[in-house]
Amino acid sequence: MGRVRRPAMRDDHRVIACALCGGTRTRHLYTKFDLGIERCRRCDLVYANPRGSEAIILSRYTTDYFCNEYLPSAGAPGGEVDFEFLDGRHRPLLGLIRRHAPAARRLLDVGCGAGLFLKAAERAGWEVAGVELSTDAVTFARDRLALDVRAEQAEAMSFPAKSFDVAVMSEVIEHLFEPRVVVEAIGRALKPGGLLVITTPNFDALSRYSLGVDWAVFSPMEHMYYFTERTLGRLLESCGFALVESRPVLDLQPEYVMNADYTQAPRGWRAGLYRQFVRLCGSAIRERVQRAGRADTLVCLARAAA
Repeated sequence: MGRVRRPAMRDDHRVIACALCGGTRTRHLYTKFDLGIERCRRCDLVYANPRGSEAIILSRYTTDYFCNEYLPSAGAPGGEVDFEFLDGRHRPLLGLIRRHAPAARRLLDVGCGAGLFLKAAERAGWEVAGVELSTDAVTFARDRLALDVRAEQAEAMSFPAKSFDVAVMSEVIEHLFEPRVVVEAIGRALKPGGLLVITTPNFDALSRYSLGVDWAVFSPMEHMYYFTERTLGRLLESCGFALVESRPVLDLQPEYVMNADYTQAPRGWRAGLYRQFVRLCGSAIRERVQRAGRADTLVCLARAAA
């Protein structure tokens, strides 16, 4: 990749130290929407830098966003929940969790959104609870799905310490301003030896190499961090967790492993070539892509200290 122009510093942005090692020396990787995505020169963590203010970033998450963007993407367009579809969508991840925690009962979802994964877990036999910042999502989870979801920050959650067997943080850590603080809070909520499961966009994904800067994951006013297997593993270990598995092979359709349509340039030549490749080869290589650590989603499982 050739050198790209570093965007001009905005008045409402500030330079961020690396959340993994505290370093401040970075290499510029991408400019997207006139914002920078950079890699720490000391530990290789990739993150949005400089960063917009928290108020501006959080202002995107309105009722309109919840109803018209979040719910359709989560599988509940118009707020209508198809429970059988929900069960099928989340069965691969729930099966993976059960394989690593066969006797576990209590599951916490951090940043649980409207509670759709939690409901699937409950229907699969788990005792579930969650924390979420969006009041629209909390209301939906409580009123529509009858779930114990609390409008709380993870670092200030009201659940007793050491009260959960499993904690899940799905497509959340990339949005956090302080990921270490949240991971440490989850460690306190887990029982000794409890399992933490994190899913997040994979910076090492085949899709990133294929779609380039137009890859829709690159959204620096939405995604603060871009983890690899190595950098996420280092973060977990620095918070007292022991890595268990980071390249599980899940029973997923090719479009969930190599999504050629997740791009801001769907009619561009890169998306067209990648779409054709996935159509022709996706079914044959989807398992190999996961084993090689090149799937769109990074899935990391780790255990709290016993």
